[in-house]
Amino acid sequence: MKIKKQNWTSFLITGSSVSLLTDPQELKKSGLSFAKVKADVVLFSDPNLILKERILKKEGLEKKVVPDKRKRIMEINSAGEFEIGGLMIRRDLKSNIYIIDEQNLRVVYLGMINNNFDVDLTKDLGDVDVLIVPIGNGDQFIDYDKLEKIISNIDPQILIPCGYKEKGLKIGKGMKTKEDFIKYFGFPNVSEENYLTVKPKKSEREGAPMEVIVL
Repeated sequence: MKIKKQNWTSFLITGSSVSLLTDPQELKKSGLSFAKVKADVVLFSDPNLILKERILKKEGLEKKVVPDKRKRIMEINSAGEFEIGGLMIRRDLKSNIYIIDEQNLRVVYLGMINNNFDVDLTKDLGDVDVLIVPIGNGDQFIDYDKLEKIISNIDPQILIPCGYKEKGLKIGKGMKTKEDFIKYFGFPNVSEENYLTVKPKKSEREGAPMEVIVL
């Protein structure tokens, strides 16, 4: 499985047979650069989009997000379990957490979560290889106290931060930078990569400290 950041909270996650994209409508709102991308599935985490149809068209994104291997893009914006080309995607009722599984790999995507988010929903999510979570705080996202509880509950092997203050951002007030986040939590194991290739866990990784990878 390969994970590449498009920008903001939008990531392209590519499995062995299909690819999925997260929250392109939020990237459009952010004002950050938005390159054309191919995807088979698009996940929307904004609770205001639950049960909506043809979101890409309504958001004016049909020329930015185009089909990859499928004739039509599958849009997922509500609770359910979906199996697409070897990827199992789950979103529970009353939650905007997406759990993405491919064989024994698990990615958890927390998109548009603010301080109304119930931290207890992040308990008992199983063995999580990668957690993608917004870390900007401010008026857009969850505060650091709750974020600390989320990270503790999930205990991922790898944390990928998103949704933070950066040059060119046109939304949000009081946003923190990725440097603010790393300094506050004191993470010792931080690196920057162009993309992340996630492989099945090896026994020697068990008990290893969490990595923070900035894409």
